Amino acid sequence: MTTDAIRERRFNFLIAGVLSLVIPGLGQLYKGQFLRAVLWFLMVGAGYWFFFVPGLVLHFFCILGAAFGSAGKDRIRLPG
Repeated sequence: MTTDAIRERRFNFLIAGVLSLVIPGLGQLYKGQFLRAVLWFLMVGAGYWFFFVPGLVLHFFCILGAAFGSAGKDRIRLPG
């Protein structure tokens, strides 16, 4: 019989926030959230491309999401 254990990933919120400040989505990538990283990169880039202010607003929320958002959970199988 095997049991699933759920372990939350750990990350440094300051590193994640600074990475997303430098390049939008990089903090999410640091946390292992590949799809979110790509989406944030594209959305913030589009915001900056079309209008500067929406890009700034999206970038701000991207940084907050990287720093304070959940890192997701890992499932591991435990023997037993």
